[in-house]
Amino acid sequence: MTTPDIQLLIGLKPEEIIQWYKRKGYKFSWNWQDTWQEAHTKAFTVAKAMRLDILSDIRNEIQKALNEGLSFQQFKENLKPILKAKGWWGKVKAKDVPSDVKLPEGIDPEKEVLLGSPYRLKTIYRTNIKVAYSAGHYKNMIQNIKSMPYWMYSAVMDMKTRPSHASLHGKVFRADDPIWDKIYPPNGWNCRCSVIPLDDDDLQEMNLKVEKNPSIPNYFKIDEGWDYNVGKAFLSFDNTFDGNFKINPEQPDYKDFGRPSVKDVKNRLEAPDKFPSIREIGEEKFIELLKKEFDLENKPYSIITTADDDISLFDLEHLKHIYQKKDGRERYAPYIKKTLQDPFEIYLTEYINEQNQIELRKTYIGLFKDKETKEDIFIVLRQGKDSFVFWNAFLRERGKIDNLRKGYLLYWK
Repeated sequence: MTTPDIQLLIGLKPEEIIQWYKRKGYKFSWNWQDTWQEAHTKAFTVAKAMRLDILSDIRNEIQKALNEGLSFQQFKENLKPILKAKGWWGKVKAKDVPSDVKLPEGIDPEKEVLLGSPYRLKTIYRTNIKVAYSAGHYKNMIQNIKSMPYWMYSAVMDMKTRPSHASLHGKVFRADDPIWDKIYPPNGWNCRCSVIPLDDDDLQEMNLKVEKNPSIPNYFKIDEGWDYNVGKAFLSFDNTFDGNFKINPEQPDYKDFGRPSVKDVKNRLEAPDKFPSIREIGEEKFIELLKKEFDLENKPYSIITTADDDISLFDLEHLKHIYQKKDGRERYAPYIKKTLQDPFEIYLTEYINEQNQIELRKTYIGLFKDKETKEDIFIVLRQGKDSFVFWNAFLRERGKIDNLRKGYLLYWK
């Protein structure tokens, strides 16, 4: 992708693209296949970037490129000296790769591996920006599918275009045709193809016909790991990677950062007004209160900007866990926004699964004093990799809160 291509994609700084990238979580991986497909839509990962600060450095420069429309040359000049200074450059033995985690099983510690290089930086830059664009573009087209019900595959059509990708150039399919689950670009590393939405007038003016009963031609080649729809995968908000993730006990906690136990913290935020319980007003009226609280009365989802300049997503489906138990804790739903925007602490917490794969998610801690009872209320918000929030409220259970204060401390009071 050339510099003009990048400026075309992100020069207008569409919010969907920038926000999509911000909400991606982090995940450590040794090989790109470890987190393929899912990694491109739900978490930021770079093969063999096994230390959080290095992964964050790369992600921050990608975010900067999206925000400011930086060319690859600018991206490389910014990032290369940072990676070199941290030892993530050139060829090294596997045992010498900078890492926060153990070397994966089956990896020869003496084997030579490639870390940072100009070629790798170019692939990282192009892939992340293209995938971000594709996901944001898909969301926009889905929102306008009634007025623009046809999509046309568009290849760049120059000497670098793959012949099989060029073979689909100009072909039109219905927007809801299952073929897009396979051919929605990108369809490989450094793929520059895109999709153009059309209406009936466009078809007539351009003399185009919609393909009927389409199938993917045998000669159309999709690179390994790219035979999926990146936009649809992101909007599906799948909450799993590979197995069940639990908090990794082998990580720092609040004491490692010189932070006190919550039982020793005297200051509490004044709590917002609680909701009535479902038993008092019924589920239907309670749901209406939720919609109003999270600005969901006239739209399918809403975005809340957090104290650490991240975003959290809310929709009614992901708020069900607040009221389904009907155990009284649903009254504390108004504490959620307050905790995100004015927390006591924020941690980047490691989660680990049965295969010892590590994923990083944010934990927001809120400390409040109930207006009516004057009791302590502790709120814990766990942000998933898709930026949806799972919450819990604890009354006077200080021990439970301290046990959840694990990870890398990002924000504190």
